[in-house]
Amino acid sequence: MGKSILVVDDDRDFTYMVKAYFEARDYEVRVAHNGAGGKQEIDQAIPDIILLDVMMDTDADGFNLAFELKNDEATKNIPIIILSGFTDHLTDKAKSFEFIMEKDWPATTYMKKPASLASIGTTVERLLA
Repeated sequence: MGKSILVVDDDRDFTYMVKAYFEARDYEVRVAHNGAGGKQEIDQAIPDIILLDVMMDTDADGFNLAFELKNDEATKNIPIIILSGFTDHLTDKAKSFEFIMEKDWPATTYMKKPASLASIGTTVERLLA
């Protein structure tokens, strides 16, 4: 197997497609469906890169995990791709995202959902190069 990817997203159809796409390209892919599950996966084995949704169990579940990882010496250098449609909800859920204002962005890059598997693949390859 090649590099390892952790996909943290509550959309099971999406995680299935991403897992199949990257496994066909010789990546090891693990999946979690919320921030707590993602943290458990990371505690078992640190991935080379993380694809992370924002709105899962709570509106900011992914951000909470990303900030936790960036504040930990063991995980702070893992590239994180925030892959989410959370920006569509900034007006109606502003309170949920207030805590990230004025902070350094906890992710390496952001991709808005829906994103094509090819564009996700290109971004992953670029960040792992």
